[in-house]
Amino acid sequence: PIKKVKAEAVVSTQSTGAVPFNSIFVCRSGINYYVMLSRSIPRYFSAGAAVSQMLNPRVQMKGFSAGGKRGPLSVPERHGVDLLRDPTLNKGMAMTIEERQAVGVHGLLPPNFTTQEEQVTRCMRHLQDKPTDLEKYIYLVSLQDRNEKLFFRLLKDHLEELMPIIYTPTVGLACQKYGVLFRRPRGLFITIHDKGHIYDILKNWPIKKVKAVCFTDGERILGLGDQGCQGMGIPVGKLALYTGCAAIDPKYCLPVTLDVGTNNEDLLNDPMYIGLRHKRVTGEDYQDFIEEFIMACKARYGSHVLMHFEDFGNHTAFGLLNKYINNTCCFNDDIQGTASVALAGILGSLRITNNKISDHTFVFLGAGEANLG
Repeated sequence: PIKKVKAEAVVSTQSTGAVPFNSIFVCRSGINYYVMLSRSIPRYFSAGAAVSQMLNPRVQMKGFSAGGKRGPLSVPERHGVDLLRDPTLNKGMAMTIEERQAVGVHGLLPPNFTTQEEQVTRCMRHLQDKPTDLEKYIYLVSLQDRNEKLFFRLLKDHLEELMPIIYTPTVGLACQKYGVLFRRPRGLFITIHDKGHIYDILKNWPIKKVKAVCFTDGERILGLGDQGCQGMGIPVGKLALYTGCAAIDPKYCLPVTLDVGTNNEDLLNDPMYIGLRHKRVTGEDYQDFIEEFIMACKARYGSHVLMHFEDFGNHTAFGLLNKYINNTCCFNDDIQGTASVALAGILGSLRITNNKISDHTFVFLGAGEANLG
């Protein structure tokens, strides 16, 4: 169907520059939107496939803006219900009347308009009504799945309160129940049986300019041991903190689970388990799998992409870090991240006590990844 947008518009083209017209038509064809100008529709129809290459699929509409002020409004490719179902574009009731009309969602939302601050207040009331931390986690995940901007605004404004929900300790329980809680996939699930075409799987991820990959094989999830494929909650939660704490654009972050099986008998016998149902693959096959994945990420996203090892078992974590630390932009959060934060706390405390680190004696309890790091 062709929908006429009643507004003075300027359509940006890649080759001829900006061309003003009194009205435009937006036509949906498959998953692409083609902009056909009312003065020259026959010319663009005859151009066929050249239309999508010639025209930028975003229309600058004079007089409309997201903030209610005069100015250009950028109309995204997605339209109507499709836009509301895209968490990266959906703003919910925070969309102004101009935005709703421009993107075809007028009437698809309640008539009232709310600010993002009011949305945050509503979300906090929902959270306060949840009886358990796991219920709060489920609510926050569902919010991220439908309105990403609001999710990160909520996390930023209430970071201290929500960090234990988004990540430890609640995320551990979420991983244990991941098979039951699973609703909408986030990130990439790559299995040992995908060896030989991991790069092709990476191409299925819609964002090409990935700058940070957080990945786990699920063998040592927090203090819970082997959680197999259900360890995906860890890289998803950790990357949420990348944005909430460091303001890194979430579109640059990719969570990945490398499923090589699990040695957890409870999971292997659980009908709700979502991963491979066999024992862990180890040895040379495992090493080749990890190497292919890292090389594929560097080939797809560039040699400077950050490879973040997360919750690998002790017997593989140190060897993998030593193998790639000098030729890959990588770090192991459990070995280096936890240790560096602990060291930062000690160095910070010395500024208060006004003495030297050599004046203190430290006892390391255990010989795990963090202590050795």
